[in-house]
Amino acid sequence: MSKYNKVQLDLESVFSTTAWKAESIPAFPGNFEGDIGATEFVKLEILPSGTIESFGHFSGIEGQVIIQVYVSAGKGMTRLLAVADILDNYFQAQKFVNGTSTGSSALNVIGKDSANPALFRADYTVSFSLFN
Repeated sequence: MSKYNKVQLDLESVFSTTAWKAESIPAFPGNFEGDIGATEFVKLEILPSGTIESFGHFSGIEGQVIIQVYVSAGKGMTRLLAVADILDNYFQAQKFVNGTSTGSSALNVIGKDSANPALFRADYTVSFSLFN
């Protein structure tokens, strides 16, 4: 299995777990363009940024996971921050089955969504690395 597929499988697998499903927050790939039909959801983007080399040999890849968080606008920050805390339980400082590791998280509040002002958005970001 390729290094990129390993990272993708590790990170996307979170959203198919029973625990995540119990959170009742729908998840979609970042390039999803269909009708979501929800006022609260997340979109996952995996952004590899480079390779890791050791002694002149490839030893892994690193990058960032950006999870776009959407909640209802006009209700304050409480739910947005709660979803970020939920994401921390699954993504911050984790080691996944195919070897992907994640670091600490950050939350960047974007504000009202330009495509749908009924939604409020933030980007939850966590670094990742995968070593051979």
